Amino acid sequence: MAKYNVHAGHCPQGKGASGAVGFLKESVEDRIVKNEMIRLLKAEGHTAYDCTCDVATTQNGCLARIVTKCNSHSVDADGSVHLNSGRKDKKGDGDTGGVEVLIYSWDSKVYDMAVRICEEVSKELKIRNRGVKVDTSLYVLRNTKAPAFLVECCFVDDRDDYEKWDAKRCAKAIVRGMLNKDIKGGSSTSGSSGSSSGSTASGSASASKATVTVDGYWGPNTTKALQKIFGTTVDGKVSNQYECYKDQNPGLEDGWEWEDDPSGYSPLIKAVQKMVGAKQDGHIGPKTIRAIQKYFGCTQDGVFSAKSPCIKKLQQWINKQ
Repeated sequence: MAKYNVHAGHCPQGKGASGAVGFLKESVEDRIVKNEMIRLLKAEGHTAYDCTCDVATTQNGCLARIVTKCNSHSVDADGSVHLNSGRKDKKGDGDTGGVEVLIYSWDSKVYDMAVRICEEVSKELKIRNRGVKVDTSLYVLRNTKAPAFLVECCFVDDRDDYEKWDAKRCAKAIVRGMLNKDIKGGSSTSGSSGSSSGSTASGSASASKATVTVDGYWGPNTTKALQKIFGTTVDGKVSNQYECYKDQNPGLEDGWEWEDDPSGYSPLIKAVQKMVGAKQDGHIGPKTIRAIQKYFGCTQDGVFSAKSPCIKKLQQWINKQ
């Protein structure tokens, strides 16, 4: 049986040099894929080492840790899991960004494997096959002792990719490509973050996943789910908000704490503002709402109506994290 190193790229989400963020968080999803790949490889009788960097450090520090772990094992191949970025397709144009696999040279011993991985992931997720590419600049590809491949599974900032994404199905497709055979797989009991036991656009969830009702109202349950995602205090409350915006936004329900002249700000709103590219002052208002609406491809009127289509999009996004 073969031996493999597998690692997820970058530092953990929100720590050090973490990965790209869009509809998906690279440093969340790549770890779900990595965990499932290792489980499946072991289920097929192979040895699989986890060489992921799970500490907060710099980009160079992260890469060095990964390569050191990889080179401490004698293996047949190194697999690096990433998600791509750069499409900036927030509304969805009907065209996926797709999957690609990077290798160090065209005569790499993992070239055929890389071709199969592209084909399998493209077929499984129904996304574009961008093919195999050579990149001699990437640290992992240059410095591992064993031949390495780097999978860019899909684009975090492409709505069409996001709608088709399923981390565990992607992992199974990668392993099929690696082994050049169909695999049994079975059910995973290891659990993961992201969409917990496999981030998926279909909305399947484990008990640990925060899910909300998609009703267009932002109340305590939606707030708690967002607080879990962004790592702020989980109390279901959005504090320190300007009362002048309360009546304008009937889509904002219980749990919003309104004040005439708030002395502080909401860490949750500040985190949301950072995600959508709004000014990070921690207060909800027309400009922030328009930024959220733009981010989710909704009409940008600066208000959250009752049964708000934008809040529904936000809730759908929550259920896919």
